Amino acid sequence: MKFSLEEKGFKKVKHLNYDTVKEYLERKIEKGYSEKTIKVNATALQKFFSTIGREDLTENLQRDYASFYSQGSNPRVTRGFSNPLRVINNLKDPVHRIVAELQLRTGARIGDVKKIQIDYENKEVIISKSKGGRTRKIDFKKLISSDPTKLDEFERIVELKKQLDEALKERDWKEIRGSGGKVGSYYKDLRNAAKLSGESYGGAHQFRANYAENFWKWGELQGWPEEKIATTLEEHLGHSRIYWCKRYSGR
Repeated sequence: MKFSLEEKGFKKVKHLNYDTVKEYLERKIEKGYSEKTIKVNATALQKFFSTIGREDLTENLQRDYASFYSQGSNPRVTRGFSNPLRVINNLKDPVHRIVAELQLRTGARIGDVKKIQIDYENKEVIISKSKGGRTRKIDFKKLISSDPTKLDEFERIVELKKQLDEALKERDWKEIRGSGGKVGSYYKDLRNAAKLSGESYGGAHQFRANYAENFWKWGELQGWPEEKIATTLEEHLGHSRIYWCKRYSGR
């Protein structure tokens, strides 16, 4: 188990204790892994430990099995929060609120938030080297030509990015996002904020889904045909298949 070797210093499986196994699964839960994934991981660990004669770990996993997977995220929830702004307001950490609002307003993956670049002259929000090496771009000039109020949205993103850059002079991004198997403080705060808001938690990707839902509705109000909305979302979300854009938007 790479997690135990790197984090806890265990060189042999026989030295593993149950607290380490629990922490491994709890970190996956905090990162928003689904119930199904948690079940698969817990079951695989049970079989593995049983095979190597660590029945103590197997028995503990069997005892806590339902407790683990019941905390996993529900994949049906990845259609977005019903009230994302309320969730953001319930985040305890002000830096987390900045990150969450940037996700909501740009559709950025959590790993891409720090990469956001602003081309103020051309009114573009750009994320280079996103997932799969793709470059994501939101061309606000085009959006503003259809709806002048989009300028206010662009200005808000600019302000949020300035606030984030300033905050990261004192905060470690790895602590916020998580790194090396450690769950970032953002995920823990977001899970708690969702609970306080009466929302089911499906992970940080829910803000990305909210962006797609909001953009699709906006495109319909502008009278855009479905194909134009979908292809524009492809650029914004960094997906190469319209299927995924429609799935995020609930279509």
